[in-house]
Amino acid sequence: MAGRGKTFFTQYDREGRAFMRAQRSSPLRDHRRAFRTQLTVPLKGKKVLDAGCGYGHDLPFYAKRGALVYGTDPSKAMIALARQQCPDVSERLSVQPIQKTSFPDRFFDLVTSIYALHNAPDLQPAFREMHRILKPGGLFLYLVQHPLFVFQRKARQAYHRKETVTFTIPDMRPPCAIRQPAHTFSEYFTPFVLDRFELLAFAEGREAVPMWFLAKLRKR
Repeated sequence: MAGRGKTFFTQYDREGRAFMRAQRSSPLRDHRRAFRTQLTVPLKGKKVLDAGCGYGHDLPFYAKRGALVYGTDPSKAMIALARQQCPDVSERLSVQPIQKTSFPDRFFDLVTSIYALHNAPDLQPAFREMHRILKPGGLFLYLVQHPLFVFQRKARQAYHRKETVTFTIPDMRPPCAIRQPAHTFSEYFTPFVLDRFELLAFAEGREAVPMWFLAKLRKR
């Protein structure tokens, strides 16, 4: 499963630096504001993993709040950029997929993930891995493309059909084209997820067709 997911990260190996420039040219988007409002627990002294950290955009945010920050990303190019941008946490950055990591059981207090989880063709291994590496009572806060937004970009308007979609993020300069697998809400909230995690918060984008949703889960 992890190997299949890696195919969607080759786009960041090729275009990582361009993606970083484009994202930095954009204002702080509503999705990131909404995400950060959910970080209500003190981070000082906590072990925090940014799963799918990309070029390291959010690593300093956690570090400045006293967290012991780790970052993973399947893209070698993105981790190389993150090490350049965030040298203070460089030794705790690694090339690893979200579905299978080398961390010990019950290691992290908090795992965050912004626009990364949805790149896994099969979400179940990713949720199992996050549950494994979180301490009891630990939090998993993730933000992904909204299934309705992705549905509208399908070649066939079949909600449950497995498909890879391509779309452009228009407010980046230059605009960036992204490829990713389509998912349904039921894939994010399986019996495993609802049994092993408590849902603490849920929010959606305010666009006419929401572009994103976030969920805050606590390991039972």
